[in-house]
Amino acid sequence: MSSKILVLYASTHGQTAKIAQRIGATLHDGGDDVDVVAIDDAPSDVAQYDAVICGASVHAGRHQSEIVKWIGVRSDALDAMPSAFFSVSLSAADETDEARADTRKMVDDVLNETGWTPVRTEAIAGALQFSKYNLPTRVLMRLIVRRHDPKPDLHADTEYTDWDAVDRFAREFAASAAKAPTAS
Repeated sequence: MSSKILVLYASTHGQTAKIAQRIGATLHDGGDDVDVVAIDDAPSDVAQYDAVICGASVHAGRHQSEIVKWIGVRSDALDAMPSAFFSVSLSAADETDEARADTRKMVDDVLNETGWTPVRTEAIAGALQFSKYNLPTRVLMRLIVRRHDPKPDLHADTEYTDWDAVDRFAREFAASAAKAPTAS
């Protein structure tokens, strides 16, 4: 049975938008009717959807405030349907226990602030996009990257996103949404 799914995202440098588009394409390929929408064009009401996936990227330890506010206003409606949250960060690319704990804390911060209880959350590795950063961001990102990689290529963009994991997240969410009693 096909579901109507909203994939809503906030993206600063474009990687989260790219991930949201991929999630939408995977859901569509599975037979779902999907709207992939940037937070600036977010619908005020989610009643037209059977399920919602929200995604945001992390900058300076926090997700974009616009999507956090949007979720907070609609947390009851989101809790009444299958919903999921994906968080995009460089921390998700780091396989250390410390990085996993940091990533989990950033996701938990969104959930605690909004009161939302999605059926699933997913941490997805983002990208270093030096070509899109302004000077202060480039300097900050170089400092952060050098803590984890002593010889990074500071002039090239590097994508850490595991696209197979993104597809798996979308397919597993679609399967769980199709089984939910609220899905039509």
